[in-house]
This record gives sequence, C-alpha cells and structure tokens, in this order.
Amino acid sequence: MNGRKAPTKRTLQREDTFQRVFDAALAEFRRVGVEKATVSEICRRAGVAKGTFFFHFPTKDHVLLARQQEISDAMARRIASEFDDVSDARAFLQRLTAIVLEEHQAVGDLELVRQINLAIVRQGGVPQLGVRQTPFGVTLATQIRRLQRAGVLRSGVDAARLTDCLRLSFFGFLLNPESSFATSRPQLALLTSLIAEGLLA
Repeated sequence: MNGRKAPTKRTLQREDTFQRVFDAALAEFRRVGVEKATVSEICRRAGVAKGTFFFHFPTKDHVLLARQQEISDAMARRIASEFDDVSDARAFLQRLTAIVLEEHQAVGDLELVRQINLAIVRQGGVPQLGVRQTPFGVTLATQIRRLQRAGVLRSGVDAARLTDCLRLSFFGFLLNPESSFATSRPQLALLTSLIAEGLLA
C-alpha cells in the first residue's frame, strides 16, 4: 500500500468531462478555426451544459494552453530519454529539431499550432520571459549541461541562454504563417547547422 487513495467517482467524472470538453474544443478549432468556434457548439458536441466549459476553461485560449502543456510534457519526456547516444552538436540539434517538429505535427493542423503559440502571447507568456520554466525548457537546459559535462557540447556556452535561443527559434518558425512542416525542416536544419558550429566540442 502506498497510502494514496483511489480517485473518487466524482473525481473520475470530472476528469472524463474535462477530456470530453477538451477533445470537442480542439476538434471544433480544427473544423472552423479558433475564432469562429463557439462555446455553445463545443458543449453540444461534448454533450455537456454550456456552463461546464467555463468550469474547466476560463477562455478558449486556455484550451490551447492545455494542449501546449501536453506538447511541452511530451517533448520533455523525449528529450530526457533520447539523447544518450548523440555524438556531437549536429546530432544533438538534429534530434532536437525532429522532436519539436514531430510533437507539434501530432497536433494535426499547423494553423492550430500557430493559434496555440498566439495564445501563449495573448495570455502574457511572452516567449523570451520564463521559457526555461516549461517542462521543455527545464529538461532541455538539463540535457545541455549533461552533454557539456560529457564533452559532447562545448562548455562555456550558458545552457539557460542556449535553451532560450533554441526555444525562440522554434517558436518563430512555428508561428510564421508562411511556414509549413515541410518548409520548416530545411529552414530549421540550416539554422541548427549554424548553431552547431558554435557548439562543437
């Protein structure tokens, strides 16, 4: 026994309702766009009363931020586990770029990815402030320090500042309305190649 109580029926019901509203909102955002999506239609599709939406999400932006949290968590998990075999700065940055693009591509709609990033800005999460406090940022900075100690990345480069630089670079590409997942790959490959030159141990 670990001393933790099993979740109550009420807790399980609340979690199920949250997930239904969350999934219905994202589906509606993909169908008609965030701006045109209405809370009434989201709740109709989720099979809940209109007020239920606001119990879980103060605004539509908060649905987007919840999706961003999932993306950040997923990237952090992969960053924590997929860098043991990287041999140099180029391999590190190629792997990181693949993780970022793959986890954002899993959203299924690049316009929705842009709206997620715009929601971060609208809700006061200016990218250059506090980015290291996200699971993605914290885990990435930790891995950079580990790889520096291992001699894979050049020491002397501040891990926190490098994390900010990489995060802002990805943010900019994903926010750009002219970008696509296909065009982002070669553009990011060029950028990370240039950064790698300064990180070679």
